[in-house]
Amino acid sequence: MAQRKRRKSSYKNRKKTDRWKRLLACLAIIVAAVFSYSHRDELMSAIDGLKPENHIAAAGGNTDLMRVKSPATMPEQIVEYKGFTVSFNPDLRIPNYVIYELTKEEADGDVARAGSFDCDYNVEGCPEPSDYTRSGYDRGHMAPAADMKWDYDAMHESFYMTNICPQKHALNGGGWKRLEEKIRDWAVRDSALIIATGPIVEPGYSTLSSGIAVPQKFFKAVLAPCTKPMRGIAFIYKNEGGQKIIGRQMVSIDSVEAATGLDFFYALPDDIENRIEKSSDYNEWNN
Repeated sequence: MAQRKRRKSSYKNRKKTDRWKRLLACLAIIVAAVFSYSHRDELMSAIDGLKPENHIAAAGGNTDLMRVKSPATMPEQIVEYKGFTVSFNPDLRIPNYVIYELTKEEADGDVARAGSFDCDYNVEGCPEPSDYTRSGYDRGHMAPAADMKWDYDAMHESFYMTNICPQKHALNGGGWKRLEEKIRDWAVRDSALIIATGPIVEPGYSTLSSGIAVPQKFFKAVLAPCTKPMRGIAFIYKNEGGQKIIGRQMVSIDSVEAATGLDFFYALPDDIENRIEKSSDYNEWNN
């Protein structure tokens, strides 16, 4: 059974009240249309009539799009930080996934990078930063610190060890970093993205001396809800160097779901979800 902890912090710089009003109005559209397939075109027409920054809410609401279905057998504690939500695995001592929204404005933040990592003592199994010392692995962010530059609290919470996995430095400072930079560029271009990131832990995995699981691979699944039509893309990287050509690591979101057992973006209407998740087109994302 998943445990849920809601972290208290000020949200006044994150979301404006009028956005919630728009969300409620858009949800009314969904209630009226989604349950009847014959009204699906009306729903999408209503979405298309909104300004781009309101598409996420109309497509199901930020909260709905950022919900992930985990396998019943997956240990997890859900922790809601200011800038991202993490499903933390107390057995493996790493996150199952993190998920967050990155808007155009947030991708252009100017908050300085935090200076140190920290244990979240409210989360069972959370490592100490020293557990990685002389391990041969970097403390690899799942929700990147550079995506949290829009807010001081979001930045500092991204340095909690609940957001960290053991990554080879050649990956963390190489191909993985390039992918993170590319996704920020896409967020600026496409107004907003929903981004899910996490490890892929396969049978036979190794651990650090402190018992922290070392993933063999990592994934990112990305949804662009403001584009016409909506689109999605995903990537799987091995926990090793090289892999600097981003397109070669591209896979479908369905492939990530098959590798992890997770179900992303399930709040979308089934026909839209199926279209988005069955294939990826890297050229389409770079037009």
